Amino acid sequence: MKIGCVIAAAGDGSRFGAKKQFVKINGRLVIDYSVDVLKQFCDDMVIIVKKEDEEFIRNIFSFAKIVIGGERRMDSVYNGLCAVDCDIVLVHDAARPLISRKLVNDIINTAKVKKSCIPAVKIAETVKRADGKAIKKTINRDNLYLSQTPQAFDYGMLKNCYDKIISKGVTYTDESNIWEEFYGSVSFVTGDRKNIKITTKEDMEIIKCLLG
Repeated sequence: MKIGCVIAAAGDGSRFGAKKQFVKINGRLVIDYSVDVLKQFCDDMVIIVKKEDEEFIRNIFSFAKIVIGGERRMDSVYNGLCAVDCDIVLVHDAARPLISRKLVNDIINTAKVKKSCIPAVKIAETVKRADGKAIKKTINRDNLYLSQTPQAFDYGMLKNCYDKIISKGVTYTDESNIWEEFYGSVSFVTGDRKNIKITTKEDMEIIKCLLG
């Protein structure tokens, strides 16, 4: 069974203040950490970037296909799906550098059987709903999880979903959100709390500490 990977690296880092996927930690780009793990599992890798970053990334990752992203994240991922050749596809956010080989292996093995698999971690904190600056309600967290990437799916089934929704103007937050729309549920494995997505400067400091 052929495994493919689509890495979303076309973000502009507006909240972070820079393209965080290309910031260096210990002399390596953030994106390099996850690419290094994923390339051990994938037969075909696609990295999605902005046009201005194409040559830069192509020179670093010559073994990968470099694809130009779209207006939204889901447009970018769709461009990647159109370029990858595989049976099972993993979609990963380049701003999550701390994925482990064990996690990727568990996700792929589950997706081979269940057709879908995402890593998810149970919410540990008490969850509140606010109205403006006032807390209005405490939410039962028993069945609440935070999704992570990489997310793995049967390629043909996911591509079929994207073909049907990409031009409809509806925005989905991740691939599992799209999968739920068509197939009802997504399989999951326990994620890794170190698998942090870099969004803020504080996140970057945490990543630096975890990397030592």
